[in-house]
Amino acid sequence: MIVLFPLSQPATLGVVLEKLQPGTAPLWGGMSAQQMVEHLDVIVRHSASDKEIAVSSPAEMLPKLRQWLDTDKPLQRNIRNPLFNNEPCVHPDLDAAIRSLHEGIALFHETFAEAPEHTSPHPVFGYLDYEGWLRFHQKHFRHHFTQFGLLGS
Repeated sequence: MIVLFPLSQPATLGVVLEKLQPGTAPLWGGMSAQQMVEHLDVIVRHSASDKEIAVSSPAEMLPKLRQWLDTDKPLQRNIRNPLFNNEPCVHPDLDAAIRSLHEGIALFHETFAEAPEHTSPHPVFGYLDYEGWLRFHQKHFRHHFTQFGLLGS
């Protein structure tokens, strides 16, 4: 069986995140370590929610964009997310943010186990099902973990 989101496995995620310290500086971009973890958590939780957000991509582009999710191509560095405005951290510290991320990932998997037909909108890729979100989250986590030097390049 192919695991599409190996970075969501608790043992793997724990090993990666134990390398992250509050003062770990990004290799590019302006997020702090805690902002990055909270950013991942917000998006994982969104994917498990029924919250509506606007899809900015034209409908005719969505099939091609979704095909890209099936590739091994990484997200570009310094890509701007219109929904991320460098928000202040909501958790008291990095450890609390990491615990929340673990809980958010568990919620994500539970949501789709209980409702396999669930979809939720991604601002670029449109409505994604479980497999689509697994593929996106793997790319997204890899992007940010590479940004903070947790995986190499």
